[in-house]
Amino acid sequence: MNLHLLKKIILFAATLYLGCTSSLNREYLSLPLPKLYGVQKTTVDMTMDGLARESAWEDAEWTDLFMDIQGPDMTKPYYDTKVKMLWDKDYFYIYAEMEEEHVWGDIEERDAVIFYNNDFEVFIKPNERQPYYAEFEVNALGTLWDLFLARPYRRNGPVLDEWDIPGTKIGIDIKGSLNNPQDLDQGWSVEMAIPIEPVNGIDRGHSFGEGSMWRVNFSRVQWEFQLNNGKYEKKTDADGRRLPENNWVWSPQMAIDMHRPEHWGYVYFLDNKIQTEEDVEIDPAYATAYQLLFHLYRQQLSADQSNQDEKQIARKLERTLYEANNYSYTAKYLPTDLGFELRVQHDSGLRLSINQDGYIRSSSEK
Repeated sequence: MNLHLLKKIILFAATLYLGCTSSLNREYLSLPLPKLYGVQKTTVDMTMDGLARESAWEDAEWTDLFMDIQGPDMTKPYYDTKVKMLWDKDYFYIYAEMEEEHVWGDIEERDAVIFYNNDFEVFIKPNERQPYYAEFEVNALGTLWDLFLARPYRRNGPVLDEWDIPGTKIGIDIKGSLNNPQDLDQGWSVEMAIPIEPVNGIDRGHSFGEGSMWRVNFSRVQWEFQLNNGKYEKKTDADGRRLPENNWVWSPQMAIDMHRPEHWGYVYFLDNKIQTEEDVEIDPAYATAYQLLFHLYRQQLSADQSNQDEKQIARKLERTLYEANNYSYTAKYLPTDLGFELRVQHDSGLRLSINQDGYIRSSSEK
């Protein structure tokens, strides 16, 4: 092709593109991306005693210290919390260390609401494109609440307490004394072995192994306390109202709501022979598209509650160019018989869509 003609074609195409995008409203967004962690595989026999004495734990990396659930701009937690992870063919292992000057708790019944005590919580979503996930909560007595959610609370997700995983192992170590207000403790630690097969079975039989990725987050609920006849109880204000709990997490939720799985961390299960933690990464254009999709999804759920006009919503999305984390995306709203579908697309052809119940599809289309 004639070089002069080729230049004219390129210039014409660029003019068309700029003409299309310049007619769009631009919305600039800074969207926080979740944490990343690479889980090393172990061949060591693991004992869940809360002490993490196995050599495999020495080689595992600590997560960042937990922060306030609403993000890094909030007040730093007054106690440190950090986690390590390992895996083998049968179990996902978790070890958490929590500073605490007064270790206390009184809930002993399995599947009770454990976060009414200070607790440590694990959230696992084996497929980030499906809405269902598992939750595990444990207190300093080692009492477990394991539950299954078919979808988040924002979509009226029912809590299935009867969903139990036999074989879950829990070890607790208290560096001090339990329920003794006469001394100061150093803290407590939790060591957990969660069976992989039943958790991964949430994903309807999806295969699991080296290279698999789960969305995972950890939460620590911490109540201020007062003493009543020498016993710990949650602190109240001058009018007798219970003070709100503190919520500290690994990957920030940007709201007081653990049930936003889009903000949970990316946890990769590594093959130690060829992978290390340094190999763990996520495509930032994809991760940003995922966050933008849920940003618009949450807005859409609010619009549904206020009965906003669908045509106005569609026009606003289609007239907006979203500049998120220095990437450009267009969006589209499609009403369906069951609700709606939202789409976001990057100029590389990457496209993500989500329906009203949180099911996600991905494609790469030019």
